[in-house]
Amino acid sequence: MLAPAGILPEDVQLTTLPSDRHRHVYLVETMPQKQKLILKLFNDDREVCSFEKEVRIHQLLTGNGAIPKLLYASQENPLLGSRSPYTVRTFIEGKTLQESLPELFQLDAGNRHEYREKTAAALGSALASLHRIGFNNQGYLDGELKVGRVAPLSGKELEIYAEAVLVAKAKENALGKDLALRLLAFIEQEADLLDAVKGFSCLCHGKLGPAAILIQEGENQVSLLDFDEAFAGTPYLDFGNLRRELLELAAGEAEEETAKQFLQNTVASYKRAGGKLDQDWYRLSILSDLFNLLGKLDSRGNSEAELTIIKLRFSEIMTEWLFL
Repeated sequence: MLAPAGILPEDVQLTTLPSDRHRHVYLVETMPQKQKLILKLFNDDREVCSFEKEVRIHQLLTGNGAIPKLLYASQENPLLGSRSPYTVRTFIEGKTLQESLPELFQLDAGNRHEYREKTAAALGSALASLHRIGFNNQGYLDGELKVGRVAPLSGKELEIYAEAVLVAKAKENALGKDLALRLLAFIEQEADLLDAVKGFSCLCHGKLGPAAILIQEGENQVSLLDFDEAFAGTPYLDFGNLRRELLELAAGEAEEETAKQFLQNTVASYKRAGGKLDQDWYRLSILSDLFNLLGKLDSRGNSEAELTIIKLRFSEIMTEWLFL
């Protein structure tokens, strides 16, 4: 399985790595060379499109520090003897942003503050590199990185999607009628702001969160991971998802303020690296993330705990909006 990547080990040691996308990711240590690689297994041929997207994005960004180097990729798994895609990429010494959050959220002065600023600067630069890749339309990408299904991130589309999820699919029952009506009224009143960036489209990570951001050890650089849900959208989709996940992992008001400052620093670096954002980027990011939150509500099998978090996020967004 590793031979096509030029690896001919006498023995290998596999360590399962955490993954929130229902896929298998392993740290591979070869013996006796003691070389480290990352092996990612996609579930089956239903994920060929996700696999192809990730491979093509790696090819597009070859040589760019924003993404690890891909060594080999195949749709055929020789171990399973089936159409089960997998990739082999370089191992980068470091920790994900999610693993580093305890350090990030520490409020003592000095090197912790410097660590946050350097990490935010590297992340902003990496995102600017990603978002430079443009498209003619917004929507879902196919395996050739073409927009296969147009899905505009406009105010009208947000209203239509909210109506479809909350009313037509009766998801208002999961939220509770009062919260569902408040949310529909909020979207109807504020969604037009999204039309300020109508027509613009760039390559988005799609599910950018702390677990998809690798901080390289000993260097002021980050790498972005897991592009299988990449989307042709606006930068606000990525910044909105990152904002929400950072706040979800923050414990208390002090850490929430630190998370927001980290996001502000990331945006400042993004702009210095040539990234373009509207002056109202924060509110645009919140509104764009409503597409993701509604998608979570629309997915099957949400547990009571997951529904509680979704309801809390909707409520928090409408409350925070009053003070922006």
